[in-house]
Amino acid sequence: MLLIIRKIKRTFFANKQFHNYIGYALGEMVLVVIGILIALQIDNWNTEEKQEDALKSYLNSIARNIGTDLVAVSEIRAKRETAYELGLRWTFFSLATVPYDIAEIDLANRALNHARKLHQFNATASGYEALKNSGNLDRLQGRDIETLLYDYYDTVSRIAHTERNHNEYVSRLWLQVLAEWPNNMARWEWSDPALLTASRFQALQPAYRQVLSDTITSALYKRAHSVGPLIIDYDRLDRLGRAFIGMVENGTMQFDDATVNILEGIYDPDSGIGYPNLITEGQVSWQSYTVGGADSGDSRISELASGGEPGRAFNIRSFRITGDSLHLAYQGGAEWAGIWFFVGTDVTSRESRDYSMFDKLVLELKGDLGGERVLVNIEDRDDPRDGTSTRIELQLTDQWQTYEIDLAEFETADLSKLDSALGFVFLQKEPQSFSVRTVRFVDSKQTPTGASH
Repeated sequence: MLLIIRKIKRTFFANKQFHNYIGYALGEMVLVVIGILIALQIDNWNTEEKQEDALKSYLNSIARNIGTDLVAVSEIRAKRETAYELGLRWTFFSLATVPYDIAEIDLANRALNHARKLHQFNATASGYEALKNSGNLDRLQGRDIETLLYDYYDTVSRIAHTERNHNEYVSRLWLQVLAEWPNNMARWEWSDPALLTASRFQALQPAYRQVLSDTITSALYKRAHSVGPLIIDYDRLDRLGRAFIGMVENGTMQFDDATVNILEGIYDPDSGIGYPNLITEGQVSWQSYTVGGADSGDSRISELASGGEPGRAFNIRSFRITGDSLHLAYQGGAEWAGIWFFVGTDVTSRESRDYSMFDKLVLELKGDLGGERVLVNIEDRDDPRDGTSTRIELQLTDQWQTYEIDLAEFETADLSKLDSALGFVFLQKEPQSFSVRTVRFVDSKQTPTGASH
């Protein structure tokens, strides 16, 4: 039997045709395996490409949602800034004495009307929800765009929470104002004083006084100019959203120079660093500054929020945003007077921030007539309010002109702890008025200004 087996083995393995067959079979097997592997790889590539295409589709949908959000946020921000300005103008620049004139009641009405309005931002999150439900959200892990997306919707949630609290408080205040409304004054007589006869307008002076001296009304006005944190988050959301849209449009999921440039503009008040853009196109950065005015008739200098009454050098027409500029008007007649832009959102707190990283103050100004001489000053939190701080004189023309001042010229100000980032001081008794379009602090080593002083 053993001999038979050996003979069979010699017969088969000595056969050349058999060798060829085995080689062919093994080659076919290798080709089949390679084909399978290639097919699997192609399938994986196709699956990966489809998933990436699906992810890009979701990101494009989110970008469109965010574009809608940014329009809505811009509109709400503008309304809150208008309410801020009107409430602040009434609180700090009204003379608060009877008899009121029609312009004063008109401003008081507009300020109260804007203060009581309820604004709620509701983000369009359909694209984001679809991405989360699709299972593709994990594909963003480790990419910069993931962090940006989470930061955006965290900010959305924070805004929604803050606005709800604000609106609930405002609603309660407004109901109390209505509950205590004078019985002898119709609402239209408050909102349209110009329609009244002179005798009726005079007869309503006590009712006007009742509304305007009420602590609830004052609380509503002050609430309108206490939304600095909200404006900071509106700005943050805008920058995060623009950065996200830019990344999607450019087809990148990692930060590039353009994205970094947008995100670096996000301001963090907890950093202790001063916000560089004080006024932009006439709009004060209310999220970082407040304003006060005083003259030689008010010894406390701008602490008007505590109930004090200003002198006669300023009134409700002294501080107005018109178009793309802020118009300031000194009425004259005082030994000295000034309007100051204070750091923070509370004029009485003497909050301070660090501006030592800046070396220039850039202002864009225009006189109403031309030839106005404006004294500019800045002060730190330890400076006495006695007129001894450094003042820089600028001579205006009746055309827009940019002025650049070296911060080192303000010799009495410690830039590391400024609490008054800008002041316009008036030492003449003649009236003077001018407009401001831009005020900003710059680091000239990094930001060329092209201005001259």
